[in-house]
Amino acid sequence: MTVVASKVSLQHRRVIPFDTDWLFTKGNYAGAKNPGFDDSRWRRLDVPHDWSIEEAFDPEMEHGGSHAYLPRWTVAWYRKKFTLDEADQARRIVIEFDGVHNNSEVWINGHYLGSRPYGYVPFQYDLTPYLHRDGENVLSVKVDNTVMPPDRWYSGSGIYRHVRLLSTDPVQVAQWGTYITTPQVSEASAKVVIRTNVRNGYAEAKACTVTTEIVDADGAVVGRGESKAVVPGGETAESAQEIRVETPKRWSPEQPSLYHAYTTVAVDGQVTDDYITPLGIREIRFDSREGFFVNGVGTKLKGVCIHHDLGCLGAAYNDRAMERRLAVLKEMGCNAVRFAHNPMTAELLDLCDRMGFLVVDEAFDKWKSLYYAELFDEWWQADLEAMLLRDRNHPSIFLWSVGNEVEQQGQDSMLEMLDLLVKHCHTVDPTRPVTCALEPHNWPMSLRSGTVEEKVAHTRKLAERVDILGLNYQEQWYEQYREAMPDTLILGTETFPFYRGKGSRVKGYEPVNPWFDVVKHDYVIGQFVWAGIDYLGESAYPSKGWSSGLIDTCGFRKPVSYLQESLWSEEPMVQIAVFDDTLEQGHTPQWTKHWMSPPMASHWTFPHYEGRLLRLVTFTNCESVELVVGDESYEEKRLADHPDRLMVWHLPYAPGRVKAVGRIGGRIVCTHELVTAGEARQLTLQADRTRLAADGIDLAHVEVIVTDEQGVPVPGAKHAISFSLEGEGTILGVDNGDLNSDEPYKANARSAYHGRCLVVVQAGKQAGTLRLTASAEGLEAAAVTIVCE
Repeated sequence: MTVVASKVSLQHRRVIPFDTDWLFTKGNYAGAKNPGFDDSRWRRLDVPHDWSIEEAFDPEMEHGGSHAYLPRWTVAWYRKKFTLDEADQARRIVIEFDGVHNNSEVWINGHYLGSRPYGYVPFQYDLTPYLHRDGENVLSVKVDNTVMPPDRWYSGSGIYRHVRLLSTDPVQVAQWGTYITTPQVSEASAKVVIRTNVRNGYAEAKACTVTTEIVDADGAVVGRGESKAVVPGGETAESAQEIRVETPKRWSPEQPSLYHAYTTVAVDGQVTDDYITPLGIREIRFDSREGFFVNGVGTKLKGVCIHHDLGCLGAAYNDRAMERRLAVLKEMGCNAVRFAHNPMTAELLDLCDRMGFLVVDEAFDKWKSLYYAELFDEWWQADLEAMLLRDRNHPSIFLWSVGNEVEQQGQDSMLEMLDLLVKHCHTVDPTRPVTCALEPHNWPMSLRSGTVEEKVAHTRKLAERVDILGLNYQEQWYEQYREAMPDTLILGTETFPFYRGKGSRVKGYEPVNPWFDVVKHDYVIGQFVWAGIDYLGESAYPSKGWSSGLIDTCGFRKPVSYLQESLWSEEPMVQIAVFDDTLEQGHTPQWTKHWMSPPMASHWTFPHYEGRLLRLVTFTNCESVELVVGDESYEEKRLADHPDRLMVWHLPYAPGRVKAVGRIGGRIVCTHELVTAGEARQLTLQADRTRLAADGIDLAHVEVIVTDEQGVPVPGAKHAISFSLEGEGTILGVDNGDLNSDEPYKANARSAYHGRCLVVVQAGKQAGTLRLTASAEGLEAAAVTIVCE
């Protein structure tokens, strides 16, 4: 269960954060499960924790490209000692893990509780029978990350998501025990249906009263329902209610209005448990002719695919770090994200609910290869249900995905498994459609060179088994698919970020951005660009990750992201980018080049081009753009004359300034200016936040920029920059977006890349002031003050 920040708070159920003061060591110790084991020399730390991100890169590492060349092949142990508060002495106590990668086993006071091989799903164990009520308890967790082959991307290692204790009465709402749907929604009213599973931990039956209040963002109760249930001893029973909400504030990406359902369970008039469930009242509709609708409004999915790592923080989840990334995506007009290719932490879904992102929630990548092949038959149902049951109340989720680029597409065994997975999704949550992301690389070899008619016939077999046809890199066949399947809606579950593929993804580009395939056809409901953010893994040395995202691992936007903004955003914008074939783009193996955009820079400092012709582009959604060089107008162009939305200019380079002026209806609505930089003279620090909560969790992201005397960024600067932090806080990570770098992410120094780098500062647990200082040889140092309160 996720406890959300709202005007509603729990009064009876105790949710006890369990992230602090763990003991950790790498290595396999047979006795570490036992309470008396000597762990006095183990490292003390808080979770979420990722041990791999702390390691040095190993270019010789087996399967290193998948895991960013950061070692994971080891067994490690975590232990935590605790005593129960007096208030919890007679209650049921459960431990809940949001995710442990990988192959976790858990003991309490030496008693084995169970294992969970899949690292991306939450799980819990009942500690009650084995607890020492009046003494110390020892929880031991073994993590075995030695299994190979690994995921195709960086998974991280360890207890990398949150942990909590749940303290409840034996009569309680079961795990993920509420299921809320909104089958009738209009501007005037909404019918909210709540099904609550109540668990009875007593031996005898209990007669329960279940009450649910719908609470708005201001804390006002806008609807209430009550029902009765008799729950047999040791069993679970469902209680159902219907509540009418008048003039609801409907959830949408543009206005993500949220409610909460506050549920109480009472026995003999005494409340035994309470439970909070996020609620967004919205109507989602799919029309085979007209497309996708949210609250009756036609909506195109302007989406990106994201993996779960947070750059220099690795896989260790931090809500503020993820919120910052989502805010950058929102800035460029993104309204949807696809979780690639596994369930994410529940806090990420809370962010998507609050910030207004539609979500494709995906259970698996491959089914029958990589490490999960050995787990699939035994674990697919439990792992799929963990995602479905936990996540199905989030208004952000509009589509389930049961797989990505799975093997043996179209063969009988694959089709049978697809049928099974889709059916199970429909059983657990009949309100949402289901897809599976399909990609030509996994077609039979004979089909890859076959006719279009053969490809269509093959895809039809798959389309018949899903609700939405999810296609990776197949825009070139959309029209043929639709002609053969006139009632099928198509979603580009992965698309290239610049130009679309021609014939197949390995036969070059067609000079058409995949977004135009979405705009052109009502039956194409959207796209998900691969990838929204650079990520660790899926690389070849010296690169440590995938470098063709719209945003780099620091969260800094790349020039190509402004092309996407010009296509997606309705806010007037214009941005200059300069084509520069000398620009470092990172190591790009041949098989990844289809995802790369041309090398572009966002500056006007090109001494190597002095007197030569430069080619630049303005990305805009304005009617016209005027280019001003120095103080003189160079030319004005109309967007209507550039159907590919690439407004390209050619002009001789001279130091100075160049400005793009965007106009709509002849009126200036936006500008963007680049200025030539002089010699590097100083450092400048820009913190995204200068006030933090003194909770040992909150973050400030500090951008470190090498500038000239006038404060203009120097794009070619590569200075080695050192950092020091005064006060109760931690430098949690450093990065510069250069995936070729061998510099460690956990350090107090980083080289500038394209003239800048990033320092992530974490607040301590005491109120006070932090002072971060950056220094480099030959440059004036800089400092920033951050207040923790």
